[in-house]
Amino acid sequence: MTVKCPVCGAELPDNAVFCNQCGHALNQDMPEERPAEDSEGVYRWVYELPMMKSFFLLFEVWRVLGISAAIIIVLMLVINLLSGDGLDGVTGAFTTGIIVLAILMVLSLPAYWIVTKANNGKYTVLFEMDEEGIDHTQIKTDKAKALEALTILAGAKTGNRTVAGAGVLSATGTSLYSRFSNVRKIKADSSKCLFQLYGNLIRNQVYTDPEHYDFVLDYITARCPQAQVMKK
Repeated sequence: MTVKCPVCGAELPDNAVFCNQCGHALNQDMPEERPAEDSEGVYRWVYELPMMKSFFLLFEVWRVLGISAAIIIVLMLVINLLSGDGLDGVTGAFTTGIIVLAILMVLSLPAYWIVTKANNGKYTVLFEMDEEGIDHTQIKTDKAKALEALTILAGAKTGNRTVAGAGVLSATGTSLYSRFSNVRKIKADSSKCLFQLYGNLIRNQVYTDPEHYDFVLDYITARCPQAQVMKK
């Protein structure tokens, strides 16, 4: 006997807990208002972004390249001024810096496409949030498997987590941690269920499901008393 996922319509076994196509949790009359919490007070959830529809990773690369290029251009300008090359030297240094930046930005496009193909077109993120801060970690597994592992982890006692659950979440990629005490500005966008946390030269992007948005917003803002909060 099979059942259909109410979100994507995929046919699933009648005892399925999660949809293996979209990761939707089944057999739940009402969605939880907050992410799953373990016995140590850590909230965890998984979010999946289609990389060819959401280009924030590419924009982050361009932002880093822009900052790096600006620093290099300023250094080149200072060196040219100190060496007495005059206006021509300054103009040449600035033009060279802009050309190099443009080349790097163009080269990043095929690189982004390669990364997208390597990740099956999806950027899957594990978010872990506690009283101290929030961690944004890319995980190299699909959302359905990650959600199953989180269910195991949330139900396990401290110090007795199953090898199967921990193994799925241990194959991670890049990670970015924001300590709440260092957050200076928060941009909250309810239409995208997105929080941007600005710290010391760090911008952490936190995504959440719509039903968890209000809880995560209240949790983060309550622990960032120094932060300027901008809501959209």
